[in-house]
Amino acid sequence: MDSQRTQNIRTVSARLNSFHSAMYFSETVGRKYAEYGLEPGVEGNLAARSAPMGRVNAGVVSAAYYNYSHSFVASLIPKLWETVSPEDMIRARFEAVSAFMSELFDDREDIALLTEAATELATATAPVLANMDFSGRPLAAATADALAGHEPNTAFEQLWDVATIAREFRGDGHVSSLVTAGVPGIDALMLDVATGASFKPRAAQKTRGYTDEEWKGAQSRLAAAGLITVGEDDRGFDLPAITDAGRDLREQVEQLTDGTVAAAWSALADEEIEALVSPSRTLIKVLAQSGAFPASVFAQPAKKTS
Repeated sequence: MDSQRTQNIRTVSARLNSFHSAMYFSETVGRKYAEYGLEPGVEGNLAARSAPMGRVNAGVVSAAYYNYSHSFVASLIPKLWETVSPEDMIRARFEAVSAFMSELFDDREDIALLTEAATELATATAPVLANMDFSGRPLAAATADALAGHEPNTAFEQLWDVATIAREFRGDGHVSSLVTAGVPGIDALMLDVATGASFKPRAAQKTRGYTDEEWKGAQSRLAAAGLITVGEDDRGFDLPAITDAGRDLREQVEQLTDGTVAAAWSALADEEIEALVSPSRTLIKVLAQSGAFPASVFAQPAKKTS
């Protein structure tokens, strides 16, 4: 693919991903999930994202998520479905999205401008979704089926639907690309952390459920391979930093991932994709300024707007 076209697809895809995932850290969302008997945070989010696949076992969930600890997932799935059914969890997720978007946008003076941006983005990417082939993409396919039953109340909820399907579609392709490149899930997570522009190390380890032994093992393995170096943060915790070789490996995986979504994005011309950069930037700035990506979790949340 043309390099500028590819970069624009990556940029818009990353912003759609951020629009989807901002709710994961919301106290409002956590309270909504608590109404269904779930612990806010990791437990509620795990149930919400996996619910479209139904009452599958832990192996299916951890395989689809890829960079979560299987033993951690198995400690929650399928036990979670004794608390709330997948069907009820899908409904809870829609309610949480509505509450989150209302909190984020309803009282803003520029809501007309933001609504226009959300509508433009959702409408313009509709041909991409229509062009998606979900074969071999179990999480994306299940999510798309579940969202087909959602009736969004606002342009922001409509965009969340679009963003969620696009995120899971590229995500399934990314998992395939990691498998092709021979990068295990924990290594992929460690390399992401090592860029310094994503999760903080302790937050990544905790939310994905890895033990200290597993985390240090991956860290040592990647350091020995020359993919990261390991220093210390200001509290004395290990702080991995990616090397040029690590960046090259990540770029190799991203190029493979680009190929998995190229057919879907072929529905839009270069100039149509480029036109999505501005409205997506407008919306992601609101998320970043709202504190949707907390500094306790992310190393540099401001990069979400770039």
